[in-house]
Amino acid sequence: MTGTPHLRFPVGTEEDVGALRRAVARVAAGRPGLRAGEAELAATELGTNLLRHAHPGGYVLFRPAGDGIELISVDHGPGIPPERMPPPPYGPPAPVPGERLRAGGGLGAGLPAVRRLARDFDCYSTRTGTVVLARLDRTPRPAPSRWRLGGVNVPYAGEDESGDGWAVRPGDGRLEAVVVDGLGHGPAAAVAARAALAEFGRQLVTDPVAYLARAHEAMRATRGGVLGVCRIDADGGALAFAGIGNVTGRVLHGGGSSPLLGRPGTLGTRPAPPSPYVERVPWAPGATLVLTSDGIRSGWDLAGHRGLLRHDPVLVAAVLHRDHGRPADDATVLIVREVPSWERGGPYSEGEAT
Repeated sequence: MTGTPHLRFPVGTEEDVGALRRAVARVAAGRPGLRAGEAELAATELGTNLLRHAHPGGYVLFRPAGDGIELISVDHGPGIPPERMPPPPYGPPAPVPGERLRAGGGLGAGLPAVRRLARDFDCYSTRTGTVVLARLDRTPRPAPSRWRLGGVNVPYAGEDESGDGWAVRPGDGRLEAVVVDGLGHGPAAAVAARAALAEFGRQLVTDPVAYLARAHEAMRATRGGVLGVCRIDADGGALAFAGIGNVTGRVLHGGGSSPLLGRPGTLGTRPAPPSPYVERVPWAPGATLVLTSDGIRSGWDLAGHRGLLRHDPVLVAAVLHRDHGRPADDATVLIVREVPSWERGGPYSEGEAT
């Protein structure tokens, strides 16, 4: 699974809403999972909502997703009142202490029409702003998996292509993931990123160091870049990570975290690749992997985002991008979360990440 970049469309005036609708219509045209006009209607509702409730507006991220389209509305507004919020889509079977998980909720903020159109709808709101995810697709949902994953990849402002990229190869008891950042930004950086992603897709990453060597050779004909790659052995309770450059990550588990840091250097710019180091950390049931390019500031922390990991990984990534993204670079956040055992039919463990 390879992540398509999101286009970012600022919304601050009525004219912006119309321009957003037309931009979304171009992406939605001919997609088999959409009915005529529904993507444009959802975009109009999201844009209008930003103008009415999130002064001075915000922005919408959108991209093709499956046979449909994915829309993410982002703002720094006052937030939606808690009594109007629906419960998060994922979470423990019993309410979390100190919180009320409602059986239903009325958004009441111009979003009900979007919620009705969307196959997948999610919303996270605090006093520092609101992020709304709507995935429109009339085709059947994918089969349940042990893994829940997604990300955002937002190009540098004014660019149509992103020099970042990510890809994931999930299995039953294992998963492989990579985030790559081509040097600079724009089309040439995108070529470098695609070369590394194509090599990732050719064979399994049984050895992260061997993949780094192959990616280095694949990027020799490009301007080069940096990347981080990992392999999760969930049944064995371990994660192996190797990186060159400033693609970094963390494993979140049981209220703690383990950092993942690469070695200095670049791939594809010299005859021999830099010498990598494989970092091995424990992987606990229900843990979460976060990988980011250097378009995300390194000091991010989820401690101030209560309950965020009970939401769709794409929404989690959009919140981190909103709060910690650098405006002068491509920026990528990839979230991989092991579905807790109780969601897969097994017993619920209090030790699993919440």
